[in-house]
Amino acid sequence: MDAASVYEQGRRLHSSALAALEARARGLATARLVIAGAALGFLGALIWGHLGAWAVAALGVLGVGFLALVPIHARVHRAIERAAAALRFHERGLARLGFAWDRLPATSARFRSADHPFSGDLDVFGRASLMQLVDATETLSGEVRLAGLLSARDAGAWPEDVLARQRAVRDLCGRLSFREALATAGGVLADEKPDPTGLLGWAEASVRPGEVTRWLAWLVPATVVGVAVLAPVAGMTGGAVTGATLTAMAVGVLVSHRLAPTLEWVSAHESAATRWRAMISLVEREAFGAPLLLELRERLLASGRRASEEIAALERIVDFAAARHNEVFRFIIGPLLMWDVHCAWALLRWRDRSGARLRGWLDALGEIEALASLGGFAFERPDFAWPETAREPLLEAWSLGHPLIPADRRVGNDVLLRSSGRALVVTGSNMSGKSTLLRALGVNTVLALAGAPVCARAMRLGPLRVSTSMRVEDSLEQGVSHFYAELRRLKRVLDLARESGRTQPVLFLLDEILHGTNSRERVVGACAVVRHLLAAGALGAVSTHDLGITALEAELGGVVQNAHFEEQVSGDAMTFDYVLRRGIVQSSNALRLMRAVGIDVPE
Repeated sequence: MDAASVYEQGRRLHSSALAALEARARGLATARLVIAGAALGFLGALIWGHLGAWAVAALGVLGVGFLALVPIHARVHRAIERAAAALRFHERGLARLGFAWDRLPATSARFRSADHPFSGDLDVFGRASLMQLVDATETLSGEVRLAGLLSARDAGAWPEDVLARQRAVRDLCGRLSFREALATAGGVLADEKPDPTGLLGWAEASVRPGEVTRWLAWLVPATVVGVAVLAPVAGMTGGAVTGATLTAMAVGVLVSHRLAPTLEWVSAHESAATRWRAMISLVEREAFGAPLLLELRERLLASGRRASEEIAALERIVDFAAARHNEVFRFIIGPLLMWDVHCAWALLRWRDRSGARLRGWLDALGEIEALASLGGFAFERPDFAWPETAREPLLEAWSLGHPLIPADRRVGNDVLLRSSGRALVVTGSNMSGKSTLLRALGVNTVLALAGAPVCARAMRLGPLRVSTSMRVEDSLEQGVSHFYAELRRLKRVLDLARESGRTQPVLFLLDEILHGTNSRERVVGACAVVRHLLAAGALGAVSTHDLGITALEAELGGVVQNAHFEEQVSGDAMTFDYVLRRGIVQSSNALRLMRAVGIDVPE
């Protein structure tokens, strides 16, 4: 089945299961209410009606029945959480296939950076972005890692890193059950992604309570027991025994008060640890085939004890510490047993044993989640091509389209930049597709470097670093004009091209270059920028309305190629086929568009 059918089937299955579980939960709640009401009735009858022993037995049976339903009810609620999380996995898959942006998480806008070489121009983050189309992560570590893959400033070790990620993504593409289970385990407790920063800070800290608290943890309970046992033998009065007990309680309360912030803080993050433990356990059990996935899984097993087991041990300690939330236990039993001190030292022993490895575990989980998101993207777009890598710098794409445009509206074009030091100059009328072509080049290169398939029939890619100047904004606050802002962007592209050289050259994408100045200076300046970029070994594309820039094709002996888009006019109707053609555009449509929106201009 195709992805849409799989997700639709999963949506129906989990929606039905969720409805059945919710009905069962309501039935159990009603049963518990009825039993509680009946028990209160029997209790009243026993007190006021003087019923016999049978009523006492009936009351006992009702009590046992009520208590028996409590864990059953809890299990049903946990099953409801799992079914809801699984349902959300399939609903979001359908939303991604349908480009239903409002039904997908839109938290990636925080990754935007004005200083990034391409992410703002290529719609990598934010609403209706590449990240929103790909992201299926449930942890903050996974989301951050996926954002890093989609905004990487270089290709890493070429082509080894890209091929390793690609093999991992292809492996995960076929593991639908694993990806669903991973998303379900990560999404059972809440929709938000818990921040591990604080827990990592505690796990990697070295602050410890004084050793005296460790001795008090055993001395105080031993003293209380000793007094209780020896008091009759030693002839101690009741007042002395009471005083010793109250003193022990006071010491326990005082010491516990100092440890309370740590215990409360770790307890507050238990739900996140539970989520991570369930996800890590799935990773540990999965029989991956790709070397990168096997390496990441090995990080979770390297200490000799599974990471999931260590996190489960942390959960148990936190569960013991949670007993302090009972007021009687907290102020009487707990202080006498020095319960909080024992729990605190158990946490410290766990931290000494595993705290330094927690970050590595979460990083490995985040990497697998990010790759699983890309695997889901590949599963949802089986018509996309897996790019081939080349040792030399180049970009060759056949039927290249933009992945953020639905397939029924997408038009593919061939773009061949067969070596470094080559450029495509794209001319064309307004709205004809120039900017979209440049963005398609950039965003598909980003996908390829991340290890994902690309929106093309085929693609070959060499080691490249993407850098763009497309959406340029002025700044009243900084006193920067639009033209000067563009100059700074172009300077950044040039600097990166010179820094990268010919080993990992820049793929430059320049949209409507220098349109903030007059035509003569624009042509002179734009041609100079392109010459400098090609001399530095960069390759890329420039879009422009200035036909003067097209003279570079003849001037530079074929390393620059002219191409264009054009409109089709039939009567008063104007349409676009978005097909890239060789040569220079021979028409324009600015005046026609002005008339179309109601601005009267002469012929």
